[in-house]
Amino acid sequence: MSAAEPQAARASDAWIALALGAGFLVLYLRTLCPTVYLGDSGEICTAIATGGIIHPPGFPLYALLGRAALLLVPVGEPAFRIGCVTALCGAAALAAFFRVCRELGCSGWASCGAAVLLGLSYTYWNESTRVEVYTLHLLLLCLALWGVLRYRNTGCLRALMEASLAVSLALANHLTIVLFGPSLLLLCGRRLWTDPGRMRRLLLAVAPLAVGPLLYLLLLLWTRARPLHAWGYPETLSLLWNHASARFYQGHLRLPDGAHLTNEVRRAGGLFLDTFPYLLILLPLVGGWLLWRRDRGVTSPLLLAVVVVGLYNLCYRIYELAPYYLPAWIVAAALLAVALDRALLYAGSRRLLAGGLLLAMLAGVPLARNWRRCDLSGATWVRDFTRHKLEHADPGSVLLTQGDQDTFPIWYVHDVLGVRPDVLPLDRAMVGGTWANLDRDPSLWYLRRLQHLGVNAPLDLPASPTERAEWASDGYLIRLLTGELRGRPLCATFAANTTDPADRQVFFRWAAPRYHLLPLGVDIRFHPRSRKVDLAQVLEDNRQRWETTALPDLSRAETAQELNPDYVRSHYATSLTNFGYLCEVAKQPQAAEAIYRRVVDWAPDHRPAVESLAALRKKQAAPPGGTP
Repeated sequence: MSAAEPQAARASDAWIALALGAGFLVLYLRTLCPTVYLGDSGEICTAIATGGIIHPPGFPLYALLGRAALLLVPVGEPAFRIGCVTALCGAAALAAFFRVCRELGCSGWASCGAAVLLGLSYTYWNESTRVEVYTLHLLLLCLALWGVLRYRNTGCLRALMEASLAVSLALANHLTIVLFGPSLLLLCGRRLWTDPGRMRRLLLAVAPLAVGPLLYLLLLLWTRARPLHAWGYPETLSLLWNHASARFYQGHLRLPDGAHLTNEVRRAGGLFLDTFPYLLILLPLVGGWLLWRRDRGVTSPLLLAVVVVGLYNLCYRIYELAPYYLPAWIVAAALLAVALDRALLYAGSRRLLAGGLLLAMLAGVPLARNWRRCDLSGATWVRDFTRHKLEHADPGSVLLTQGDQDTFPIWYVHDVLGVRPDVLPLDRAMVGGTWANLDRDPSLWYLRRLQHLGVNAPLDLPASPTERAEWASDGYLIRLLTGELRGRPLCATFAANTTDPADRQVFFRWAAPRYHLLPLGVDIRFHPRSRKVDLAQVLEDNRQRWETTALPDLSRAETAQELNPDYVRSHYATSLTNFGYLCEVAKQPQAAEAIYRRVVDWAPDHRPAVESLAALRKKQAAPPGGTP
């Protein structure tokens, strides 16, 4: 938008952006998850609600906003109240995106249409209705783009300072904002260097950059309050730098080999097609070509940002990469707005009608396509599943967990909601990872967390690399179970995985001669071999747990972009099938058949239950002493 544009048009844009943001805020709050969800939701909620520190880089800005939400939002669980920050940022980012498109010279109809399509796309909508840090990242990115484009078009120093402040605050949230650094500088244009008063201008641009990094000092303050959850335990400047620079995750950055590159390119293509479905996939390409012909000085930085983000994602070895592509989709949606604007020019006198129809189509198609997938307003099944894990454990037991998908929701339900405080959750992977990753994270934060829960976990460092390797491969876990935690009942949410390398099976090789592994609801009970197994009591314990356990309705659950997308369904089905097998061992075929049927009715594609039911029926149909 040029400097000569009438003031009335600017005011109109402000009202449209406000209405757009308000509309999406209502939508996102309506579909917001009321409790903990998959991914990092449980860990982030636990850190904020207990006054602690989130995983690297700590996200101090989001944590600060989350703490404010806990005080200001009057209803809902802590996870819902913190999630309101995510919903608000997602809606505000779309309002800022609308202003970005207007600065690119797109009409109000085209800008609105692109914002609506982006806001209703699966990945964007999904990330706006759960506790996550990505929508705040997108809001600050859009504000930065809007600021530099306003500066490019008008030379307004205030716009340049606002863009600089947005980048600075983004550094206090998600470090990948640096991927846009070169593009933002190029978008400022030549006037950044050639207009009069260059030194003053550069000083005004650089000064706000200190604000965001200073927020990391809050981590020092919060850690010294000795909270329950202080990932990285940044109590010194050295540990603070280690945490704020996300050194722990830098090992995930590696050049891709052929197979990985092929898979990631295919996945990126699938995500792009999901965001811009059907023929809409062509419009960002058309818009890029049109903008290139009009202004290469704007197009080149935008395309550079897409390339840099794409290359980074190809090298970053994590599964949950979908939200990392959202900054690239922001640029693609802006280019789509350029194409829509050109298309509306051909409508002539019917432009108003054409714009309305276009907006209705861009809203209606993704809304119908993604509502069921993105409506998390009834998604309590992660919390309920986690509650079952805790409630099915024996009184006073140690509950072994493994991995983020398993452990993070348990932290929230156990530490924030206060379910089963007598049970001690103990993450096997984090205990071993404390020693395996000591060079990347020397803080021993997880052991300090255990100490906060009353476990006298020793913090003495291994005397030799050999001992450290042993502790990393379940040695320290076994030390805890045979020392400080000796005598407490032992349960687990997982069983041995025969496909794991041998060094990951140390715990189960240690447990095999000492314990019988028995199903206990959705958990596994480690029953000492020194005590006789009372099969009738084991069956009764399982019956009591399953009688009060309702299998969740997962028919509307969309988990394709999650880590272990079938984890919840598989866990319930496997646990219940194990109970059925136990009934068979106890010579109770009718009870076993009823259990297998319950599993098959709920999860028809769960092969172990299907095969067990078929084998049991075949056995029952066989005549005594013969074959059918």
